[in-house]
Amino acid sequence: MKIALLSLAFVLVALSCGCTDHPPVTVPVSAAVPVSQPGTPNLLGTWTGPMQGFDEGSGFSEYPGLRILMNVTEQKGRIFTGTVVFIANGTATESGFAGAIGHNGKTLTIAERNGGYCTGEILGENEIELIYMQDGSPYSIAIDSFRRV
Repeated sequence: MKIALLSLAFVLVALSCGCTDHPPVTVPVSAAVPVSQPGTPNLLGTWTGPMQGFDEGSGFSEYPGLRILMNVTEQKGRIFTGTVVFIANGTATESGFAGAIGHNGKTLTIAERNGGYCTGEILGENEIELIYMQDGSPYSIAIDSFRRV
């Protein structure tokens, strides 16, 4: 008798908690967050500017004689890609990269093909600051202050 009453009580509690036969809730496709949100900054173009940093073995530097160009060639929503060109003593070295704009529309994260990563911030329509990091040996870090040209 006690088992029958406990079983009945369990069934009544389960039913009162919503364990009934209802169709599953579906979210319409139109309610999904779009990949390209309004207000996503456009980073296409060429960016350049000074940099300062620290390299293991050589110390602090303003990198005299080095010019850096970041060419953002493609962007789809918050994802972008392009090349970075380093020009030193008339010799250019190029590396590909891919990056993402953070959900807040201000922060940047970039991975470079030849190693190293950047985090950064969009400071204005034509101004960004990147902090480059290279781990391992030799390790280095640099601050790049870029303007769109």
